[in-house]
Amino acid sequence: MNDTTLTVDPAVERAALAFLTPSPQAKAPSLDFMPGARRRLIDSPSGPLAAAEWGEGPAVLLMHGWDGKASDLAAFAPALLAAGHKVIAVNLPAHGESAGERTSIPGSARAFVAAQEALGPLRAVVAHSIATAVTVEAVALGLPAQRLALISAPARYAMYAKGFAAQAGLSPEQAEQMLEALRAMGVDVHSISTPRRAAALKQPVLFVHSADDRVVPIADAEASHAKWAGPAQFLRLDGLGHRRLLQSPEVVAAVTAFVTAP
Repeated sequence: MNDTTLTVDPAVERAALAFLTPSPQAKAPSLDFMPGARRRLIDSPSGPLAAAEWGEGPAVLLMHGWDGKASDLAAFAPALLAAGHKVIAVNLPAHGESAGERTSIPGSARAFVAAQEALGPLRAVVAHSIATAVTVEAVALGLPAQRLALISAPARYAMYAKGFAAQAGLSPEQAEQMLEALRAMGVDVHSISTPRRAAALKQPVLFVHSADDRVVPIADAEASHAKWAGPAQFLRLDGLGHRRLLQSPEVVAAVTAFVTAP
């Protein structure tokens, strides 16, 4: 009798798990970046999501990127509050005070869709980096958001998974095995593509990107912008990299104007 048991290369398995695991510093608390935070936990399939709220009015959800923290988007909160909005900041699964050790774009998207009753109707989502893909997936699955501000938005999950595999020292063949291992874990990276989703999304969107972004090429956001079915704006900047956009007064003003537009 032949042994047909499939074995997984330990290096491939380690890389697949590492791809889904935020760094230890991502677990640092980061929701109390302004006084008067109303803290709560929101149930989700990934475990409780840690959230904080300020103000009253139409809700704007702030979503940080991979290995990021809620306070990364703190610069947007005062302007949005002054414009009469409620600001909600939530830690992604496996980040900050949210539950879990591992997560993914589709897993995080499902968590936010499940949390939609607790979040309520959203005037807008302001998201950075990987959270832009989480937002697009969640909206495609039914998260009620009228407008989307997507900052430093990657396009295709598979490309970043392959890049991670290369950085982990895997061969091209092992990289493909890692993608198959992720699929076996319920994470089909080939299915996550913002340009593909964009063709069916009608919400007004604002893409914000810096030409010198070395983490996510500006071509990624351009590809998604070109495919967006609804009204789509693009704010192109330079010299602000991947993260400095989040503290830029120009970006804060542009996002606030977009969120508050009729």
